[in-house]
Amino acid sequence: MIRSILTLQPRTGRSEEIVRLYRAQEILQQSLDLTRAICSEISVAIDGSGEIIVSALWPDAAAYQEWIDHPERGKRVPQLPELLEGAEVGVAKLYRVDHGVGSESFTDE
Repeated sequence: MIRSILTLQPRTGRSEEIVRLYRAQEILQQSLDLTRAICSEISVAIDGSGEIIVSALWPDAAAYQEWIDHPERGKRVPQLPELLEGAEVGVAKLYRVDHGVGSESFTDE
């Protein structure tokens, strides 16, 4: 399995707008519906920096590439580039998942 991690450092005050847009437009759900993604999350740093990470679990690197190449990716959210204007957008990194543990009680807050 592969974990992708994308970091975003939006301009001050834009983090919550970006997260709201992800939620309202169901961007994470779209990645699940259109690809072989297993799960995905968007998180905001609790230190007040506004940094955002978007992470997802994929069966393999090819599945992640399918999302990157998908013709529908980004079409539902034409306002995202405007919200990211002036942001530092990192290059997504892929990590091979060695092993993990979990609990069935994981939920959104």
